[in-house]
Amino acid sequence: MAVSLYSVTDLGSLTGEAFSFATDINDSGEVAINSLASSFFYSNGSLQKISPLPGDNQLSVTGINNLGQVVGNSVSSNNFTGNNPFLYSNGITQPLPIRNAIPYAINDRTQIVGGASGLGPFLYSDGIATSIGTPANVAYSLNNLGQVVGFLSSNTAFLYQNGLTTNLGTLPLYQYSVANDINDLGQVVGSSGFSRVDDGSAFLYSSSTGIQDLGRLRPTDLFSVGVGINNLGQAVGFSGTNSNFFAADGNGLRAFLYSDNTLYDLNNLIAPGSDAGFTLTAASAINNKGQIVGRGAVNGELHAFLLTPTSSVSVAEPTSGVPILWFGAVVILFAALKRQPQSSSATIQQRS
Repeated sequence: MAVSLYSVTDLGSLTGEAFSFATDINDSGEVAINSLASSFFYSNGSLQKISPLPGDNQLSVTGINNLGQVVGNSVSSNNFTGNNPFLYSNGITQPLPIRNAIPYAINDRTQIVGGASGLGPFLYSDGIATSIGTPANVAYSLNNLGQVVGFLSSNTAFLYQNGLTTNLGTLPLYQYSVANDINDLGQVVGSSGFSRVDDGSAFLYSSSTGIQDLGRLRPTDLFSVGVGINNLGQAVGFSGTNSNFFAADGNGLRAFLYSDNTLYDLNNLIAPGSDAGFTLTAASAINNKGQIVGRGAVNGELHAFLLTPTSSVSVAEPTSGVPILWFGAVVILFAALKRQPQSSSATIQQRS
């Protein structure tokens, strides 16, 4: 089966900080990056720091579109006023007219989705934020057709389109699911488990096939999570045993690529001499050119990375990628993948 090998760019070395992770990438290879101290816009080998909104001193970035527009939320650590959503465009951070909200994704029509206290899952378009569900729900992604996916208060994934919300259900034997991303073909990636993201399996959904189990990388893995998908149907995420999704030691987590019905460990697809000392622990997004971003462990630090395809070679189908034939469960706090750790007063379910 032909898949690409990848070169690795250490985006964390550009930030100069020991903790950073990439949340999203557009088709031009521009990347949204968070660190503990700052958030950044990466383009053509250089970083531009994104400033918080006036009166705030912290922010996190969550999504980017093909216009180079970035969304996220801004807060003040000294005089906490809640999550203040913003749109970053052409070097300027502008507030969005939504109170105490976290925007998670933006499409090429500058439509934005997320979750807000009191409003629930929202769709922001043409200057107006519209609730598309009950307050306990949250929207995590949307495509260029305006289809929205996310999490229902019933602990299941949903697809919203044309004013209608469809419950996507769960994988067999599970009671929980969350949808993390959707492409322009309406394919959805997420995870389904017993009760959280760390006790189940990544899934791929389409209207023609329904919800399908993508499995886990290794028989000993306790979970896998699907996080991003492109228009080729390639999905990325992570698989492992470590419930600390942001671990800097590289133990118990591996980033994966799902392509052509096969789950690959991205660590096995790095071009010789290009690993930069990385253990790739989680992938968060893949663009339509096959570039992948996420986070990984290097020299005891957690750094954002960018993978760029270098060639298409014949790679043996992995023997470690197996469907789920058994079930393991652990209990942890639900951790956000696309958001910098920080305090929050918003009653919003964190993205898996």
